[in-house]
Amino acid sequence: MTITSRTNHAAEAVGTKQRHWAVALLRAMVRLIRNRRAAVQLLDMDDRKLADIGLSRSDVICALNGSLLHDPTHELSSIAGRRY
Repeated sequence: MTITSRTNHAAEAVGTKQRHWAVALLRAMVRLIRNRRAAVQLLDMDDRKLADIGLSRSDVICALNGSLLHDPTHELSSIAGRRY
């Protein structure tokens, strides 16, 4: 009984780790989608408003032209930070 009990606990631990990994991956995907949508919404702003936050329209377009798995908000944040 002791061996079976230990094996079940080990299997449960692996299953729990897999669930945590899957939840973390899902959260990262949701965050990526939200951030890409937010970057797209920046294109609705006029050029003066974009300049106020340290960006140009071409900055936003370039950041969005990257891979779909790339979070454009990191690049945009870096660009805006360098300008101030």
